[in-house]
Order: sequence, then structure tokens, then C-alpha cells
Amino acid sequence: MNSQTIKALTVTPSTGELAIRDIPMPDLEADEIMVRITRVGLTRRDRLILQNPDTVTPDGSDYLIPGHIAIGRIVEKGPLVREFDPGDLVVPTIRRDCQKCIDLRSDLCPHPDRYKDSGLMRTHGFAREFIAVKGRYLVKIPEDLEEVALLVAPLSVAEKAHSEAVEILQRYNFFCYHADETFSPHTLVTGMGPVGIMTAFLLSLYNYRLTVFGRRDSDDLRSRLFESMDAQYFNTARVPMERLENDGYSFNHIFDTTGDPSFILLRTIPFMAYNSIMVLMAMPEKVSQGSRVEIDAGALFSRMVAGNQVIIGSIKSGKDAFESSVKHLIELNDLFGQELSSLITHVYSLEDYQKVLALDSRETILPAIDLT
Repeated sequence: MNSQTIKALTVTPSTGELAIRDIPMPDLEADEIMVRITRVGLTRRDRLILQNPDTVTPDGSDYLIPGHIAIGRIVEKGPLVREFDPGDLVVPTIRRDCQKCIDLRSDLCPHPDRYKDSGLMRTHGFAREFIAVKGRYLVKIPEDLEEVALLVAPLSVAEKAHSEAVEILQRYNFFCYHADETFSPHTLVTGMGPVGIMTAFLLSLYNYRLTVFGRRDSDDLRSRLFESMDAQYFNTARVPMERLENDGYSFNHIFDTTGDPSFILLRTIPFMAYNSIMVLMAMPEKVSQGSRVEIDAGALFSRMVAGNQVIIGSIKSGKDAFESSVKHLIELNDLFGQELSSLITHVYSLEDYQKVLALDSRETILPAIDLT
């Protein structure tokens, strides 16, 4: 075992203790790559784990190293590694599958008791100086994307969701002459976290009429972003949903990143058009405590059946989606470089991690810890 130690941020669920620990430098296997982590993003999910730890730690450990979004540089590789080199800028993927999944689709592992999510459940995350990881869980990043590379992970969630929606809707390969010849799909994104924002950025590259539902005023840090991509924004805390329904709003694609069962069932599903799809991209919080919503199930099912509507779940992403997100991030960075950079709202040293927890959610989007 390596006698060197490295610094890591840790949380102990049994006690709630947060601490910076000295942990052993990871050993490097023949098929692994050693990555020097340079920056870790802490999303709302990460901050909830740090503040109210309710998760499963790795086998043999009473603590978890948080952080599921990171960038770093390769410093060493095992003799069996061919596709990466020291000095490469890389982003690690999040999910670790059961080791029996094929085609690099770790995100589709069908064994929830066996897969692991880095920094979230059953395996350590990236808020540490070094990680040793197999190449199948790394994606190479162009040097000119280093400043916005933390956005690859949330963008990859959007890539997977959009790809699945498009594939499913290919069954509706028809055109109705009652439609305008210039028809383009009307697409809705709900939620304004990093995944919601990056979903909107991704969809802005396509021929969609884009609308965003959020709960921020129009002059808020997040809502101002949508002006640059010509998206229509509605603050659902102020604009009555009935008014939008009466105005004829309906959507061919809906991408929900709120994870709010009440909002989805009562305020979003009614906007599904005929032959439409809704992709649920976020888990509800505090599932174990229950979330009861009264709905007219008969009306809901009748609408879905009569309207050929589809609702699917999509979370995490495989290496293919990460690679697609890198390609699209190059394009997005050319178009919206300043806006993308502004999403990394705060950067602190590892020693100042408590400052991340003290941030007002209204003033931050994706804070980060710098480990250099």
C-alpha cells in the first residue's frame, strides 16, 4: 500500500461530521489512470449530502468523500492504458456499474443494489487531490474548455434525456397538413439548476421553440441567461398556469429537472401536446418521507392514451453522453462563452469548503472547490 497521503473532504453520515482528512494515496492498477483533481463542483445535491448526510458509504468506510462533478489532469497511467496520456485534461463520469454491463452503458445498470454513484452513494467522489480510475470512466477535454469543463457532467444528463426523447418520438414519422409548414417543435424545460440550465443551452442548438418554467424573477441571475438563447421564460410563482393554458400553450417535448411530484402532475403534465413526450430528469427529494398528490387518475390515463403521450425517466449518463456533451460544449462555448463561464459562480479552496455551505441559493448556480 502507498505510504503517501492526500487531502480529502469527508462527511460521516452516522455523526454528520464534516472534515478534511489525510487519506492514503490511491494505488495505481495496470489498467488504471491517476488523475490530479483540479476542481470539484458542488451542486445542490452535494450540499444536501454535506448538510444532511443520508447516504450509503463505501464498503469498509464510515465516511463518504463527496463531489460527483470534477475536472483534472492525468499524471500517470498503468501499462495497459492506451487511449490517454499524462497531461491530458479529463472529466470523470459519475456512475460505476456492476462490472457486468456491456457497451459502456453504466447509466443503464439494472441492479440498483450493485451500481455506485461517485460522491453520492456507495463510492467516494472527487473532493480529493488524486483519484485512480479506469479509462472507461474518463472523457478527454479540449484545453480551451478548461474554464467551463465542470459543465460537461450536467450537460451529459441533458444529452441522454434529449437523445432518448428523439429516439422515442421517431415513431411519429408523419406530417399533418393542418400544421404550419414552418412548424418546429415547442419544447419546455422546467427547473433552473445546473442540469435545467444546461438542458436549455443544449436545446437552443436545435430548431425548437424553447420555453423555460422557473421560479425566479426575470432579472434574476439565472433567468437572465435565457435571453441570450432566445428562450421564452415564465416565472411560475407569478404567472398563473391557467393563463398559459388559455393562451394555447402546449409542448411536444417537456424536460423536467425539478423532481417536484406536485409541480409535475398538476402544473406540467396538462401542457403535454398530442404525440408528446415528457422526460423526468431529477429524483424527488426525501422520497422516504413520502409525497402525496391528489389527481384524477382516470382523466390522466385517458389523456395519455388518447394523446399517444409518453413519460419516461432518465438520470445519470454513460460515457457516450459525456462525449456528446464535450462536442456540444465546444459549440456552445463559441456561442455563449461568457454566459457559460458565469455559471461557475463561486470558487473556494478546500480549506474554505464551509463557505460553499453558507451560500444563498439565490446567488449561486454551481460553486466549486479548487484543489490546486
